[in-house]
Order: sequence, then structure tokens, then C-alpha cells
Amino acid sequence: MPDPRSLFAGKRITVMGLGLLGRGLGDTLFLVRCGARVTVTDLKTAEELAPSVKQLEGLPVTLKLGEHDEADFINADMILRNADVPRSSRFLEIAARNGVPIEMDESLFVKHFHGLVVGITGTRGKTTTTTLIHRILSAHRSRVFLAGNIMGCATLPLLERIGPDDAVVLELSSWQLQGFHDAMLSPKAAVFTNVYPDHLNRYAGMEDYIGDKKAIFRYQREEDFCLFNGDQEATRVLAEEAPAGRGFFRASDIPPDWKVPLPGRHNRENVAAALGMARRLAVPEAIIRSEVESFQGIEHRLQWLGVKNGIQFINDSTSTTPVAGCAALAAVDGERILLIAGGADKRLDLSPFAKAAASRASRIALLDGTATSQLYREIVNAGGKDKILGRFDDLRRAVEGLYSEARTGDVILLSPGCASFGMFRNEFHRGETFINVVKEILGTIGGSDEPS
Repeated sequence: MPDPRSLFAGKRITVMGLGLLGRGLGDTLFLVRCGARVTVTDLKTAEELAPSVKQLEGLPVTLKLGEHDEADFINADMILRNADVPRSSRFLEIAARNGVPIEMDESLFVKHFHGLVVGITGTRGKTTTTTLIHRILSAHRSRVFLAGNIMGCATLPLLERIGPDDAVVLELSSWQLQGFHDAMLSPKAAVFTNVYPDHLNRYAGMEDYIGDKKAIFRYQREEDFCLFNGDQEATRVLAEEAPAGRGFFRASDIPPDWKVPLPGRHNRENVAAALGMARRLAVPEAIIRSEVESFQGIEHRLQWLGVKNGIQFINDSTSTTPVAGCAALAAVDGERILLIAGGADKRLDLSPFAKAAASRASRIALLDGTATSQLYREIVNAGGKDKILGRFDDLRRAVEGLYSEARTGDVILLSPGCASFGMFRNEFHRGETFINVVKEILGTIGGSDEPS
């Protein structure tokens, strides 16, 4: 593997998209350490990006914030494009017309790393599956790294720390996989968890969305393989296009005597995907079982926060699609479910989620957003009008409104089924806000009833 400095030293590199999730920042700091001449540009202002900008103070980085400058896409040796930047950006077109290479973090890393790369994509379950695979492999071999579409985990900087005998587990979104199409690369080992409608506010349709996802297997070689969800027809059909080895995982693959802590059938599919990958990579069954049975899940994904006066609180803020909201309603047990839903529009069909909410939830608090009026109408059409507590522009008031009506045995569930933008910076900010409100409730007189 080449020394990273030899790849980037002295090069004029425009980082397009600093962001707040840590990946753009991590890439920028890495390139500076490598001796690159770095310009960072983002349409957000310095004030909006203040936490990231603060980390760059005193470093030899040129900041162009609040706008893009065409010159930064012409007078450059490379553009490093953030996954949130649309491929259709006219500034990327300017770079391409001027022969400036456009790279993305994860695919650029894979170009230069020749060890084991395990890639995971799909509409739902990516983070849970990725994290569990990483845990299992880490219990089996000494050096395994977690990166990709994980908050705060830039992938490119791993080139400073990694060797050819190491392994990397990458969660890959559809947008990140665009870079793999451009580079004509796929991970050596891959998982395709499932496919449902998503991000149709950014894609022309499902064909385009799935087209990006296909990079997870499209360029695999004969010795590579991809595991597909055998419980879903759509992924079984996709498997027919896989050019290398293919396999299937099913929820029924989990041995019946294993104790899986994660709730819901969708999580059993996630566990089955991790089990299938671990078996293909020759991890002993005892290690797999130990890690599966001790895995309590991921923050913001059906995350149990505590119980007060017999009322449970569950944070499922990464429920940004109707499919995710339906899965949460099916997974949660309680005398009654008091649901917090609604948010920003992704051009998805909300009717299945509305029907599930009208059927399963006893009370529904709706958060303001561009999708909320439609969700309200769909819930009413499904017979749930009397269950709607109201529409809220403040998450605290929504939680407090439901809590005032809750009784022993109830569950207050944040599973919006919609994107977070508008009221929140992202779904993680929404989840943290919910956690902080719940902590205050749990910390009131009497405290949480959570067992010690």
C-alpha cells in the first residue's frame, strides 16, 4: 500500500462539502496532514458549520463557505465530493469539463487499500448490520475498522493506520456508492439488506435509486461475493444480476435456541445478514453467537431509554421512511403505543405508515414538516382522526402532551417515518433532542424505574 503522503502531498484538493457529521472534517484534516493544499467549500455558512469550522482554526486550509467559486473546481488537481452533494451539481460539471478528477471518500479509500473490505448497503438495517458484523469480526481477528456512512467516521484517513492484513467494514449509502460506480469498484464481500422506496426527493425514481445501490456488487470479481435478503423478492431478483458469488440470508437462519435481544422481525433479518457474512468469513459459531446475544442495538434505532411510572420511552429517530415506521410499530410491545410521527417529505407513499399508525397507536403527536399534512390526511382516511393529539412545532411539547395522557404499561415511541429537516439538522439531532427531553422526565422525583 502506498504512503498516503505520496498520494496527496502538494496537490490542490477542493473538498466539496464540510458538513456537520464529521466525515468532511475528517477528510480535510487527513489531507492537511498529508501535505495537500486544501480548499473547503460548502453552501452552508460559517455560522451553520461552526462546530466543524472551529476544528480547522489555525490550519492551512482555505475556506469558501456560503457559496461555491467556479475557480475552485477548475484550478484543482482533485475534487473530493461529499456524498450529500448531488451528482447533478453544476460545479461538478465544471470540474469534469476541465478534466479535474472527482473522487469520493469511500471509493478513493478502496482504490488504495488492498485488504478485506466488507460493504453493506440497503434501504433499512444498514447501520445495525454493519455494526454487528464489525463486532463479530473484531472478536475473531485483531484489527478490524468501522467506517463509511457512520456518523463521525471518515474513511479516507484510515489509510494512515491500516495494513493489507486488516479488514474494514463499510456502511454504504446509495450516494456513497455513486463513487464506486465511477471507480468501477465493489467491496470484496458485500451485503444487500433490502430495498424499499427512499430518497425519491433526490432521485427521478426507484430505478435510479436502485441503480446506485447496485455498485455494491456490480464490479465484484470471481472470488468475491454478495449476500442478499432471501426473504424479500426484490433482493432475490437483484441477486440474478450479481456477476460473482452470491448467497442469501433469511431470518429463519438464526438457530432457534439463540437469544436475540433486538426487537422486531426486521432486526432478525439484520442479525441473519451478519450471521451469514460471519459464516462466509469463517468466524467460529461460538463467537458469532456470543456477539449476537450480547448486542443491544444502536442509538436512535428502537433505542430503549428508560421507564417512568410504568411508561416506557423508545427512540427510533432514524425512522425516516414509512417502512421504518411500520417496522417500529410492529416491533414495539406495550399496553398502548403513543406515537410521535411526521416531518419532512421524501416523496414517499405515507399511506402504509398512516394505516399502521391508525391501527396500532392509541395516540399520535405529529411533528411539523412538509410531509405532515399529507400524513395527517392519510391517518384520517385510515380512521385514526380521534387518535391525533395535535400538530407540534416543538418536540418537547409533543412528548409532554403524550406523557400527560400515558398510563402504566404504555410506550411513548418516537418513530417519525419521515425525514428530520426543517425542525432539526438531521435525524441524529432529532434523536438527541428526544433523549434530552426524556432524561428530564426520568430525572424528576422518583427517577427512572429502570432496573439497576
